[in-house]
Amino acid sequence: MISGAFAIFFTGYPHVWSIYQPYVMEQAGWTQGQASMCFYLALCTFVFGNIVGGRIQDKRSPRMVVFIGGGIFAAGILLSAFLIVPSPLPIYLTYGVMQGFGQGMLYITIISTAQKWFPGRTGFASGIVVTANGLCGFFLAPISRQLLEMGGARLTFLVIGAAITLSWLLSSIFFFAPDKKWRQEAEAELLKTQGKAAVQKQYSSSEMMRTRDFYLLLATMLCGLVSYFMISPVSQTHQIELGIPSSIAVGAVMIGSIVNAGTRLVLPALADRVGRVVCIKGVLAVSVASMAVLCVSRSYAVTAAIILMYGCYGGIMGSFPSFTSSIFGLEHSGENYGFVMFGIVIATIAAPAITGVLTGRGYEMYAVFAAGTVFAVVAFICLQLLNRQLGRKRALEMEQER
Repeated sequence: MISGAFAIFFTGYPHVWSIYQPYVMEQAGWTQGQASMCFYLALCTFVFGNIVGGRIQDKRSPRMVVFIGGGIFAAGILLSAFLIVPSPLPIYLTYGVMQGFGQGMLYITIISTAQKWFPGRTGFASGIVVTANGLCGFFLAPISRQLLEMGGARLTFLVIGAAITLSWLLSSIFFFAPDKKWRQEAEAELLKTQGKAAVQKQYSSSEMMRTRDFYLLLATMLCGLVSYFMISPVSQTHQIELGIPSSIAVGAVMIGSIVNAGTRLVLPALADRVGRVVCIKGVLAVSVASMAVLCVSRSYAVTAAIILMYGCYGGIMGSFPSFTSSIFGLEHSGENYGFVMFGIVIATIAAPAITGVLTGRGYEMYAVFAAGTVFAVVAFICLQLLNRQLGRKRALEMEQER
């Protein structure tokens, strides 16, 4: 679990790209649109890496996937150091496709395997490793900024790439899944303590996608994340435009990063005790309230709302791996969660598109935040519908047992 958390820490690396972007633009002569594409490519190919890595680790060996995915990830960053040239295509392949795909293979394999080590506390297990991902930006952002000022993007890619290579080698040696005998004993113990409620159908991905539950789960994640992606890119500039001091605006983002990581750790572990739906409902309710504050407030309440939205993002990203497993089982959890993560891709594309349409027609950011509020409400409704669907299934299973 420790080696897995160490490896998954670096999968948050694309989220510090905004620090690299001006240096790369200056050195290579790219436009802002060309440079931003590196981030979007990494995020999109990340999901496909989750699906492929999840399928391989479910059928073969998690250690094999960690070795292959980590190697692709490390090679992508190290090669990027030598490809900052006038044409962005080479770095699109290395920083965008190779990094994103390799990260995806690592991410889903480590989360899925961690849950299998703790079948009765899947929220705790996934929360630990996902927290490491959330802390990446907090630690790597200042390190990257200092390296960029010292030696530019090439030196920074080489140093960070070397650290990623080290984490890849160590995780390839120490990370492994529980064997079949150990899992059978753990499941038998779980059956004793939780009874027949601990036994559930193990859905394959094709079976999962034929259920209504999958689409309600996907819609909940998608709509919940759209709200965050609408505020995240403008979290500093919007506060400064309102007259809030820049030191407070920057501090809000730093505090938000800590709250993001903390929520990823605390909420999934809490959900093991009080229920996943209850916890995610709380996250979405806070998201609705925070976006509503952003629509009307011009005071320091905006700063508080932004910090809370960072926490809501962490709550969604931390809770959904174990939530998916609780519905569809642990056996194929890697590949299954990979498909659920398509919600991230759609949200990443939809949020800037909606923002661009509204601001392009002359609307202020308050209209964008109003749209984000609507998406948060829709996410809450989808979760409520999913909860009812799951309740009906439980009632039917109890009836069949009687």
